[in-house]
Amino acid sequence: MASRIHQPTRQRLVALLAADHLDGSGLIQRLRQLRRLEGVATCSAMLHLLTHLELPEDEAEQLLVELNSHRSEVGATLGRDPGLPVAAVDYLSNVRGLLRNPTIVELDELETTERSAVTDSLTGLHNRRYFDSALDIETRRSMRYGLGLSLLLLDLDLFKPINDLHGHRLGDLVLARVGGLLRRAVRDADVACRFGGEEFAVILPETGRLGAFSLGERVRLLVQKAFEEPFEGLAIELSVSGGVATFPRDGETAEMLVERADRAMYLAKKEGRNRIVLYHSERRRFVRFPVRSNARVWLRAGGSSGIEMRPINLSRSGALLSTTGPTRTEGTVELKLRMREREWVVSGKVVRSGRRSLAVRFDRPLPEDCFEGHVRRSVAPRAARS
Repeated sequence: MASRIHQPTRQRLVALLAADHLDGSGLIQRLRQLRRLEGVATCSAMLHLLTHLELPEDEAEQLLVELNSHRSEVGATLGRDPGLPVAAVDYLSNVRGLLRNPTIVELDELETTERSAVTDSLTGLHNRRYFDSALDIETRRSMRYGLGLSLLLLDLDLFKPINDLHGHRLGDLVLARVGGLLRRAVRDADVACRFGGEEFAVILPETGRLGAFSLGERVRLLVQKAFEEPFEGLAIELSVSGGVATFPRDGETAEMLVERADRAMYLAKKEGRNRIVLYHSERRRFVRFPVRSNARVWLRAGGSSGIEMRPINLSRSGALLSTTGPTRTEGTVELKLRMREREWVVSGKVVRSGRRSLAVRFDRPLPEDCFEGHVRRSVAPRAARS
């Protein structure tokens, strides 16, 4: 039914209704385009928005054509455009007799009502109701047009103790602060929502695993930095953990994406919190990143002084190194990474030796801060074998 149209679509219809530059034929054309794009009964929805009448899509489209024709006739008589809402009231009340005692509502008031119904009052983000509608629409759109789509779920680490120790008022201020940080971090095309409690979600249209992971990292660092200083006069340690799932690789329905992003988020909590984890069905643990073209490492095996090599990709558990030709390096090796004034040395074992590459598995995970400056986080990461 038109009254049950998804909320994001309703907001697009409100925007169309407010577009003064659209004449009758232009409005119908845009409604048809939106119907093809989102697979919903847009003419029925627009008619319901204007009049609260419920009609099938074909009848609603025909009635909208009649309304626009009446709008043109009234405009020619008055010498000015009365607009669709006024023309609709006159036509449906005085010509067709479908409305009795109609009430005209200001479009601004309607938009405010629509917005409040889908907005979380505490954080200013979209609420769970809007999230469910938007994710369903974006999933179907991605399926229809073969577009990328990712979902990022975020959860504040150890938030309950903040509430218990300092009270719900401070907890609400923390949530509002995080909501503001999230709004700053996302693009206009992204849909940032309060998922529930201390959980947040971001729908990322036309975005792969890389973009979603990069956004998650950006939000994580923003939250971490924002609470390094006293908040409301109190020292609060706050971080965020997140999980990423991508369509269609990780799930082909909205429900599957939520379930798998949630599973990845749980893994982030389990591995120590304050991190973003990609969902993966394989036996994988750490994200593998492409490496900056100017990055270099030094490999030492046995009693050698060390060979400078270029890393192809790097994870906390290992590295793939580029070689100029076949190499006989095998067994235990030592890898040195240097960035600015800092240096990291890690031991490991050669697990694969090819014609132009060498794979090393580290004996212990590489520190997270070693990645800054070495890897390209704006290129799609992969999950590395543990």
